[in-house]
Amino acid sequence: MRDERRRCIPRFIPQPSSLIPSPLESAPLKRPGLVLLFAFALVACGKRGDPRPPVPVIPKATSDLVVTQRANKLLLSWSYPALTTAGRSLSNVRRVSVYRYVEELTATPTAPAATAPPPLTAAQFAKLSHRIDSIEGANLPASTVGAKLVYEDTPPLHGAGGRPIRITYSVVTEGIGARSDFSNLVIVSPLDVAVPPADLKAIAKAEGVTLTWSAPSTSVIPNAKPSIAGYNIYRVAKGESLETFAVPVNPSPITKTQYTDVPPYGTFDYTVTAVAEPGPPRIESDRSAVVEATFKDLVPPPPPPSVTALVETKVVRLVWEPVDASDLAGYFVYRTEKAGRIKFQTGAPINQTFFGDESLLPGIEYYYSVTSVDKSGNESAETKSQMVLVPKTP
Repeated sequence: MRDERRRCIPRFIPQPSSLIPSPLESAPLKRPGLVLLFAFALVACGKRGDPRPPVPVIPKATSDLVVTQRANKLLLSWSYPALTTAGRSLSNVRRVSVYRYVEELTATPTAPAATAPPPLTAAQFAKLSHRIDSIEGANLPASTVGAKLVYEDTPPLHGAGGRPIRITYSVVTEGIGARSDFSNLVIVSPLDVAVPPADLKAIAKAEGVTLTWSAPSTSVIPNAKPSIAGYNIYRVAKGESLETFAVPVNPSPITKTQYTDVPPYGTFDYTVTAVAEPGPPRIESDRSAVVEATFKDLVPPPPPPSVTALVETKVVRLVWEPVDASDLAGYFVYRTEKAGRIKFQTGAPINQTFFGDESLLPGIEYYYSVTSVDKSGNESAETKSQMVLVPKTP
């Protein structure tokens, strides 16, 4: 292959004969012109420096790794690796590796888990952990939910003889020519989680959506007593998917098997889990079956304060005081007589606070009533007028 570096070949530049020295003038101190000329030739020639290796692209270490236990599975989640240590965009990810270290604890059901040794340092984890799996670059899209990567691990939840264990996780991003440092360490001590709550029901009422369910009595671990500290309620708009690490609507676990949620108006899907530890890390059961509920305004507006009926020639005019309601849609007018009760508006309610009835028969007694209705279709109680007798003669 041709050497692309520029070669420096010293050249002799012919000089006029008058400048060629005699042998007696060959002493260095007496030939300053020739020395300077040779130095100039060397300086002017020059060459490129030795090639330097490219600066390695090092992925930035993950800093938001989280873990949760759902039933007998441990779920990890972290942001998709997108930056280098130099703060630039990370274009190529070869793989993301998951590391784990499991240690048995001396704690027992009669001795608190607080007797466990201190958490591992980063240096200790790097020495003791081992890689359990890798998500190859081609499989990263399938493991991505939104902007997060999600990984599911199913290790044993107990040590020898049923002793409790503590599991520490970390992840490492590998680029084309370099790998990141270990991510932040996350720790979980698995518990005997209950099976999902059953018989979930949702009933929409005026005050909110009331949820009820049955408490589970068994664990996902055979012959183990389920650990239940309460329940979490999850809600999404109908048709939406519930995220793996979704936040429950209740700020702390519900200790009863009933809860009233007050969502915005709309149709929602609900599910419930049995919580063993609110966390972090959160430890809970699988989610119950999904139920649907539509919450809307069920509170009617107040009725009109009063209704007055004025008898005129061939017409009864009704007037009433307006109702103060932010979502008022209008009013309905009714007439009652011996033959029955009729409603004048069969479609949209009227907006004004007066109405004229011309469909009268002389000598008949009538009673009128007015109701208010809101934009959700809730109708108030009736406000009745006094009895009206239409005279037979004008």
